[in-house]
Amino acid sequence: MKFVYDVSKEPLIINHEHRMLETYSKIISSYSPLLKQYNCSFKVGLFWIDFSTKKSSDHRLPFHNGYECYVFCEGQRDGKEVRIESNDGEVDYYSLSATWIVSSIERNFLKTKVSLYSDTDDIEEDMKELFQLLANGNIM
Repeated sequence: MKFVYDVSKEPLIINHEHRMLETYSKIISSYSPLLKQYNCSFKVGLFWIDFSTKKSSDHRLPFHNGYECYVFCEGQRDGKEVRIESNDGEVDYYSLSATWIVSSIERNFLKTKVSLYSDTDDIEEDMKELFQLLANGNIM
């Protein structure tokens, strides 16, 4: 969904972000039993980025051009991010994590527009990839 931004739309944006967090959390929770066999769990939440200032935060940032909100999923063990040793020579390790954008604000032809993303098609594939990474790798 896209619409022109104005202050009166902020509750709509906030409600959408919370709804998407609930939706993603429900899907991700179905993978929790698979992680338990590796003594891991998922931490799921929202984070925000302001591309105009290059700031990121786990608290909502001001609404303006450059605002983006994401749902994140991070595999954890003992409260720390799970890292899987890499054998491909590309990097030292891969984080057991994924992010999905749920809202953004950007200027487009003199108008500031909000985009609300509600597509969850990628999450199933991303979660399967994370589990494969865990199942076939060594936790660092």
